[in-house]
Order: sequence, then structure tokens, then C-alpha cells
Amino acid sequence: MLSISQAKEITSVINELRSKGFSKLDIYLVLRTLKPNANFEYILTPSELELVNRTNKLRSELYRLRTQLYDLERKVKRRHEIIMGVYEELMKNRSRK
Repeated sequence: MLSISQAKEITSVINELRSKGFSKLDIYLVLRTLKPNANFEYILTPSELELVNRTNKLRSELYRLRTQLYDLERKVKRRHEIIMGVYEELMKNRSRK
């Protein structure tokens, strides 16, 4: 919960940003950056809030996919190392005969 002084500070920030031509969505993003744990959803229209929520879901999905890709790259690299090791051993044994 915001204190009265924090609410006044936020109101002054909102008014300052509005006077500079910032959209409600821009103001929301600025406030979320300044105070990440505060609830500023009341600033947005339902469609803007839906856009923010979809963006957050896409960001988390991107992180999950990036993690999966990293894991797969490690597995492929490890398998490649194993295959190349076996191939080198076969070539050594073949050249000895």
C-alpha cells in the first residue's frame, strides 16, 4: 500500500509525464520501472492491460524457450564430442592395422 506522500509523488510524476505527451501505457511502464511492486493497473484501459499481460506472458515464454534451446545445444554439443571421440579412436585403430 502506498503512503500519502508516495501517492502524491506518483501523481506529480503522472502529471509531469502527461504534460510531456506520454501515453497512459508509457506512464504505466515508467511507473512499473520506478516502483515494480506497486499496483498501477488502474491507469490502463482494459485493452492496454491485456496488451501488457500478453507481453509479459510472451516474455516468460521466450525465457522458457531460450532455456530449452540452451539445454538442447549442450546435449548436441556433448553428443558431437562423443561421436568425434569414437570416430578418432576408430581412425587411430584403422591406421595401426
